[in-house]
Amino acid sequence: MKPKQVKGTFHRQSGEGQAAELEAPRYWECPACGYLSADPAFGDGTKACPFCDAPPDSRRVFPPDRLRRLDERIRRYHADGESEIVVILVATFLETLLEDILDRIMQTRGADVAVRAAVLDGQRAVGQRIGRLFPTLTGEQFEDAAAELGFRDFPHRWRQMRAARNAFIHDDPYEGVRETIEAKTAAEAMELLDQAYKLFVSINNRFVASSTRGGRASSPS
Repeated sequence: MKPKQVKGTFHRQSGEGQAAELEAPRYWECPACGYLSADPAFGDGTKACPFCDAPPDSRRVFPPDRLRRLDERIRRYHADGESEIVVILVATFLETLLEDILDRIMQTRGADVAVRAAVLDGQRAVGQRIGRLFPTLTGEQFEDAAAELGFRDFPHRWRQMRAARNAFIHDDPYEGVRETIEAKTAAEAMELLDQAYKLFVSINNRFVASSTRGGRASSPS
């Protein structure tokens, strides 16, 4: 049985060709069920959690400060026209978000820190994490989940960005060496960054909050 769709995440979805945001979005997390929302009334405690009705105590901010600082640096590099740095850092950032959501899903299924670390260490490649680990944990392909949540093109565009990054960094016998990364590719990477927050928050609310009836002890890492 699929986890139920959770309404009310309260974020607009960006589409291809939309200008990048000026800063990272701010979400608040319910410490009881892990639900994430950008609704300011949820963040300031005016609203109880719409998913589990927990009282508004100890709401935590997502993304955490260390990721917000990295996001800020990426946006500065983009403003300065540093396309190669932007694509490399956005690719790394998205991989960090993926690892975080996989860790959170495993935690809701009762895996302790040692088990989660071992699983992620054994599945280091992004392709393995998307193609094998995600469907094993959720029962759905990542592409299908993204499409159902309104981000059908995201997986394909993410693969394209990773391919551009890899061709620039590595001597790829299949794609060939890429001497530069164009401003257009960097702009597309920034669109993906903005979409990634929304997508991964939606995935969290579907596969973490919907599976958590008890408490959660850890914040997003």
